Amino acid sequence: MTQISFKGTLITNMNVRKAGYTLPTHKVSIVRVNPNNEADLRALREVEDSWQGNFTKQIYKDAERINSGIIPEFPETFFIMTEQKDKFSKLNPDDILAEAKIIRDFPAKDKIYIDYLQVQPDNSFDSPIRTLEGLGTSFLKFIKNHYKGKELSLRSLFSTIDFYKKNGFKLVRKDSNLMKYIAK
Repeated sequence: MTQISFKGTLITNMNVRKAGYTLPTHKVSIVRVNPNNEADLRALREVEDSWQGNFTKQIYKDAERINSGIIPEFPETFFIMTEQKDKFSKLNPDDILAEAKIIRDFPAKDKIYIDYLQVQPDNSFDSPIRTLEGLGTSFLKFIKNHYKGKELSLRSLFSTIDFYKKNGFKLVRKDSNLMKYIAK
């Protein structure tokens, strides 16, 4: 019998660096978000309202479409990186540091498509007020480990191609933004 999760579920904990320090000194949680849970959906909406990013808007809208039954839940998976340490049944949007939407078995079986990955704007690479660094790299490392043995693909913004290259992704073609990585 398969157990159904009705709330955010802790997947793992990891450490990220405080800005200006070399040691990973800040513990964060990686949580799978359930778009069919009203509290989780509300947290995604509040993040979208706060961050005002195109990717956060798409992540929330896709979760909302699943919640409304417009699109099926499988194969979509939503993850967040949060400073929250417990009580994941009530996610605090102010603690969310990054979010991602993954499509499993796309474009083919046993392949993973990273549809969106967004870091909190105040802690993005070019933010002068960031208090944490390496969030995108750490979140991507989690995704690679979580889907070990699978081919990961994504369409990068042209402005983030170098970020993905530094994290092991390779361009499929020189004139394209489609990138792939084999998670070993």
